[in-house]
Amino acid sequence: MIHIGLAAALVAVPPIDQGAVRDAALTAGFQEAYVGAAGPIARAIHAAYDIPASVTVAQSILESNWGRSKLAVNELNHFGFKCVRPASPGPIALRCARYPSTECVPAPCHAVDAYFRVYASIDDSFRDYGRLLTTSSNYAAALPVRDDPDAFIRVVARKYATDPEYANKVIRLMNLYDLRRFDVP
Repeated sequence: MIHIGLAAALVAVPPIDQGAVRDAALTAGFQEAYVGAAGPIARAIHAAYDIPASVTVAQSILESNWGRSKLAVNELNHFGFKCVRPASPGPIALRCARYPSTECVPAPCHAVDAYFRVYASIDDSFRDYGRLLTTSSNYAAALPVRDDPDAFIRVVARKYATDPEYANKVIRLMNLYDLRRFDVP
């Protein structure tokens, strides 16, 4: 039996080049494919509801994991919208579907079964997003700053998510993928 000393077994690992990792991910295709599909829909939502398209695309990326989450794939729900009640999907969704989820209110975070909205199309999911952000009193304070995508998401995030870094994550996505290009007419 041959024994190799620990020092011989250790291999020097170079530091990870985050820029190269990001560039490799971009060339993998699914990110740009998702942005290419979501961008025009977000522009249509902007035209109908006057919500920054850059924010719409970034939130859909974050909420649907680039359209790859079970909820996005199976139910075409790209924003994680829940049903008010199991039999009450709202005015645009078709029905509600039960999925395991995590809730952090009340603390501590705990597993629950929740009912999420099911849509006929990705367009309907985006349309429901526009409708909700412009009709819910939860987001009324964001409407006066909708010409500033960063300010808009900072106000929306206060009620939209419990993650204190949510707005920063959305803004990072807007910056990294140049999503403000969708705000230009």
